[in-house]
Amino acid sequence: MTIKLIISIFLFYILSSCGTILQRQATKNYKDPICKTKTYKVLNSKQQDFLYLKTICEKYFPNIDEYFHKNERLELETIIFNKFKNEKLTDKDFRIYLTKYLSHFNNQHTSISWKGIIENEMYPFIVSHQDSSWYVFNLTQHYNAQLIGQKITEFNDIPINIYEKKLFEFVSAENLPSKRKSIRNCWYLPTLHEFINKTKLDSVKLTFENGKSLWIKKELSKNTKWHLKNSDFKEHSVTKNKDRNFDYEIIDSLKTTYFQFHSCYDKIEIKEGMKSYVKPYLIPIANLYVNNQLKKKKVSKRLRKYFDSERPIFNQYIEKMITESNAKGIKNLVIDLRNNNGGSEMICLQLLYHLTEKDNHTDFSVFVKNLDFYKHYFGNEFKNIASNNSLQNIKNNDSLIFVGYSNSTKFLFDKIININSPYYVPPNRTIFKGKIIVLANYTTASAAALFTTMLQDNNIAEVIGTEVSNNPTAPTTWTPLKLPNSKLDFSISSRYLVRPDSKKGRNFIPDILLEKSFDDILNGKDPLFDKAIEILNLK
Repeated sequence: MTIKLIISIFLFYILSSCGTILQRQATKNYKDPICKTKTYKVLNSKQQDFLYLKTICEKYFPNIDEYFHKNERLELETIIFNKFKNEKLTDKDFRIYLTKYLSHFNNQHTSISWKGIIENEMYPFIVSHQDSSWYVFNLTQHYNAQLIGQKITEFNDIPINIYEKKLFEFVSAENLPSKRKSIRNCWYLPTLHEFINKTKLDSVKLTFENGKSLWIKKELSKNTKWHLKNSDFKEHSVTKNKDRNFDYEIIDSLKTTYFQFHSCYDKIEIKEGMKSYVKPYLIPIANLYVNNQLKKKKVSKRLRKYFDSERPIFNQYIEKMITESNAKGIKNLVIDLRNNNGGSEMICLQLLYHLTEKDNHTDFSVFVKNLDFYKHYFGNEFKNIASNNSLQNIKNNDSLIFVGYSNSTKFLFDKIININSPYYVPPNRTIFKGKIIVLANYTTASAAALFTTMLQDNNIAEVIGTEVSNNPTAPTTWTPLKLPNSKLDFSISSRYLVRPDSKKGRNFIPDILLEKSFDDILNGKDPLFDKAIEILNLK
């Protein structure tokens, strides 16, 4: 067998299986020395995992006592350690306890994976919420369709506002709107209700505003036949889901460009972003795999949600959108950040660079608790920051350490105007000259949520909607880790951000508070978009 053939076979194997290899083995994992202590070694495997998790949180989560008070933390830790004495504890209950612990941090990026847990049964109803109220969104055909849209006042004879707080203990979320969004799919899952009630529940009871009640019996998920199907929900002519990472439409009749922004990723960010999370020695293999995937018309399922082969470079697409909008004399831009799960803040900055001529906008300030932990995941950023701030001489302690700014060294667009940067945008870029409205709500997460704040705090756009998924002044940043025994993936926030306008509150408050109702969803109405057009026409 020739050397050339051997290399070809090796490359074929690597490229065909690399997605699985990278998913399982490539992600960085900071290893804390707690595993070498006597305290750790005398515990059983589940207790060891929990000791490891709580130690990671105590050492590296910024301002931990402010978000999960020490006395409350110690009380819950004692309960969990005692529960984990039971060697027969199921994997599902093990994860529930870990989830409950992490939920007390009230933080979107501090959570544990539920991958591999399959729910075969459900209570066949779906709920929606508007503000603090819960409604029946759908039911299976065993039940009266007229109950759809009814307001729920009690769940199993407990007032709904009290019971929702019980479910809040099993989600990682930062404010009430995002907590309610996070538990929407918890209501029909038996696991959490049975855990809360410490007994099997064959049925659950809903009580409605009119005083009537409905018992809903557990059934196999695969047997469900719903009253309302996707085709029953009308779509808004403009803001309907385009099923693309980003998509624009110029509406001549409204003199408005509508930009639906669903994901802060593109070809460049896939390559650059992985450098922070892939183990250094595996980066060549990761590059090989990614480059091979990005040449295909249809990338792997794992990369599909991050990459659109028809729109590979975000900045090129934005340049096209704004050039066409300006050429048509469009003076209104609506940026829709609803259902954007985040990604790269640099992608957002590329868009921002096309929206303003100013270069003195304010970035997020960044603080960390432990420089070694920060350096492990974000080594390149650390090198750049350390050279400018003399961080090398600072010793770790419990207080937060200022390490610079989220996206820049000195000026917000540092990395955008640097010709050697992969995110470089030429200074002669096309700039949108008109008025800007942002639509955002509790489905606007991570980088997209921070971008919403940046636009508001720098007076570039007004925001219509609700609070966003993560708070603008708070611990943030996905930082992957792995438990030593169960090998479960978990994450904690490793950085503490302070919003550009630090005088504003820690929570994000939209300029106009507005939310879709059940009737809006069913009938394809979008009051947020309508309000945006109304405001733009008045300006």
